[in-house]
Amino acid sequence: MSHKLDQMHLMRLFVAIVQRGSFSAAAEQLGIAATKASKDIRFLESSMQVLLLNRTTRSIYLTDSGAEFYKKSLDIIELHQQMLDSIHSMKDTLSGELRISAPSLWGKVVLTPLIFKFKQRYSGVNFVASYSNEPCDLIRDNIHIAFRSTQLKDEPYLAKFITADDYVLCASYQYLVEAQPFNTPADLAGAQMITLAHKSSQFEKVIFCHEGSEIVEHLVGGLSFSSKDAIYSAVQEGFGIAVLPRYLVQKELTNGLLQEVLSDYPVKSSKFYALYTQRRKESALVNEFIDFVVQEVGGE
Repeated sequence: MSHKLDQMHLMRLFVAIVQRGSFSAAAEQLGIAATKASKDIRFLESSMQVLLLNRTTRSIYLTDSGAEFYKKSLDIIELHQQMLDSIHSMKDTLSGELRISAPSLWGKVVLTPLIFKFKQRYSGVNFVASYSNEPCDLIRDNIHIAFRSTQLKDEPYLAKFITADDYVLCASYQYLVEAQPFNTPADLAGAQMITLAHKSSQFEKVIFCHEGSEIVEHLVGGLSFSSKDAIYSAVQEGFGIAVLPRYLVQKELTNGLLQEVLSDYPVKSSKFYALYTQRRKESALVNEFIDFVVQEVGGE
């Protein structure tokens, strides 16, 4: 196929070079020879009569024209993928790559089983899932959907509500049998608390809600972990009381192995949203997966 008829190849190649930082890495990603990648980019620059990349022996830098071409190429590639997704969707099938990001624990407990279920339904969809509690840049990191528990104060993205991010104060049945009664958050001062460790503080700040008011408590832990998984294990073993995500402990709350403490003073909750950029808005694959997640966990 001639270059003139294969502009998508040239744009995909250029984007890969910028994102991977070298011709050889981009060529390997696209399954072509490095010499062909170099030749194709020279053809692209020649046909456009503009320099897109400054090359040194060690680095590649975008020119101003290259930066603009990179941005436009991302948009065109995405529109092309959306067109293909829409066609596949009309045939009741979806395919393509879906790159998603989510908090570590929520991703492990909630999202991973949903990915498996979606993959069984649409075998042509390939997932790249990144689980981290660090914020991500959807454009820079090439993320299609970022699931986040947030208040949406400063998010620069489009957002769709997924479900409540409820937290619950809980302990094992064995611990509560031997402990003193807990009637208000102030009673927790005498309890064996298991808290989330913070580098900047020895306390875990917890906000309780009661009759329209908020009550702030700074809890000190006899055990303190940076991992909610570890806190979860300690609570199950009967070491004390902790604040944990409801999605993590709902099964134990239902079967009675764990019990909610101070149910009249629920912990202030947040909300989970699916975040995505404007250019992903019309993607059939993005919309289908978000709707699927809402259907599976929405309202919980």
